[in-house]
Amino acid sequence: MTAASRITPFMPERAVIRSIIPMAQDNTLFQFTVDSEALANCLPGQFVQLWVPGVGESPISVCSGRKGGNLELLVRKVGRVTSALFQMQEGDWVGIRGPYGFGFPMDDFKGKDVCLIAGGLGVAPIRSVFQYILEKREEFGRVIIVYGMRHSNDLLFRPEFKLLLRRRDLEVFIAAEELTGPELPPVSVQLGRVTDLINMSHVGPSFETAVCGPPVMYKYVVDELKKKGVPESKIWLSLERHMKCGIGKCGHCFIGGALTCKAGPVFNLTALKMLPEVVECCQ
Repeated sequence: MTAASRITPFMPERAVIRSIIPMAQDNTLFQFTVDSEALANCLPGQFVQLWVPGVGESPISVCSGRKGGNLELLVRKVGRVTSALFQMQEGDWVGIRGPYGFGFPMDDFKGKDVCLIAGGLGVAPIRSVFQYILEKREEFGRVIIVYGMRHSNDLLFRPEFKLLLRRRDLEVFIAAEELTGPELPPVSVQLGRVTDLINMSHVGPSFETAVCGPPVMYKYVVDELKKKGVPESKIWLSLERHMKCGIGKCGHCFIGGALTCKAGPVFNLTALKMLPEVVECCQ
């Protein structure tokens, strides 16, 4: 890979698969060794384009938040590119370009209380946020993590959440709409939805909130946060599922007059209210 390729957004960089860790269902955590400082220091909420030679590329949210570490991507087997990736082994290489987009405003979160809300696969980008916070824990106030899913078998990063639940400097709430047990390693999961957890938590007007999950979830999460007194200026939502090319050329993520990959994928609720195609889900 030439030096010139490292300064253009159009060329991927070589990334070697360091480890492959099966998660729940068709989800797997891939850890990559990268030479690029930018890729090793992605901001929470950003995304990259993963290229499998001879197959194609796909946008994937970064789920690692430790600075200078390995790049980690949670990948779900859903199409040609991801299916090809699942056939690869440790030591194989892929191409990765990025990172792209604006992530969560971590500098603005410093010194404040923070509530992280994840639904389903939205826990991947949220994981990058809490890893970043835990690495600099003394720079943040109270931290609440809310994680909901359809079925308890879908719980991702199970060993990691088991450790998070033991920490005394965090409030962690996990719920599923359907429960199956016993599960190993055991994690305390209760019956309910994300909104039930928000209602149970002590989130309030002082909290900055980071939200990622299926779009249908956002309206109800926003409504619950407003009931808790959280102002719109402190509600940050990720629209990362709308990504395609990543550089604003294909128009796939054009919503309400904005290219999500260029203006987002993380938006403040106040800004989202100016995008007519998504405002209905956030009012």
